[in-house]
Amino acid sequence: MRNEGFKPISNIGLTGMSPDSYIRDIHQSVPEARLVVIAHPHNINADDIYAMKMNGVSLLRLCIKADNPQPCLGLCEIARTTGMAVGINFTRVSQLSISKIIEVAKQCEQAGADIIYLADSNGSLLPEQVAQMFYRLKSATQLQLGFHPHDNLGLATANSIEAMRAGVNFIDSSLSGMGKGAGNLNLESWLSFLNLSQNSKQYDLERVFNQLNELQSHCFFAASRRDLIDIMMGMYNLSVENKTALEEGLRNGINYAFQVVKSLRGATT
Repeated sequence: MRNEGFKPISNIGLTGMSPDSYIRDIHQSVPEARLVVIAHPHNINADDIYAMKMNGVSLLRLCIKADNPQPCLGLCEIARTTGMAVGINFTRVSQLSISKIIEVAKQCEQAGADIIYLADSNGSLLPEQVAQMFYRLKSATQLQLGFHPHDNLGLATANSIEAMRAGVNFIDSSLSGMGKGAGNLNLESWLSFLNLSQNSKQYDLERVFNQLNELQSHCFFAASRRDLIDIMMGMYNLSVENKTALEEGLRNGINYAFQVVKSLRGATT
């Protein structure tokens, strides 16, 4: 992430800011790796894009607001002039209609984007919904497709399998599923599944498992976990902005928490 997330987060750390020195150090350490940075358009400008390109970033992923796509589209055009590939992330797609996604995706294509990512930010999508969204998107655009799953309902793997079957080119995952809330698709499990399903040794699982062991050996490591609140947020398609209200509701008991859910769903509707 470049220059924080959608909203300021205290102690977000190096990976949440991705300063030039950090990007440069990674590029110099692993020059053969393809470096990717994700950013919200309100956090970066043209100077950031030029600096990231100069320091080794080859793919910039921009988050887009479906109701205000122009800031993202403008930065996409700038990034393409530098030679960087550009991915456009549609976040909280469970709260967007596929017709709206297709409409904006076509604008992204005109702006020079290379990849359209759909992010199940709320962890609310079912496998059949994922498949339908990608089949329709694939028939409407020539761009490559990507999927960013969250695991609120324990469906990150099943959803990723359906995305792959629907023709998705890129699927995000992380060691131990590290990510917001309930976490993301578990990298070591996903690569194990791919090797097993394809009866191959395409992915070096020994190296991945060694990296996982190394990560888990540090005192700062905190495994992602699916709490009750994460399941409720996934079940009722609630975003992270609703988490505090739901936490307060849970402190007063499950029945009260469901009243909060009803209120929140009414507000979002």
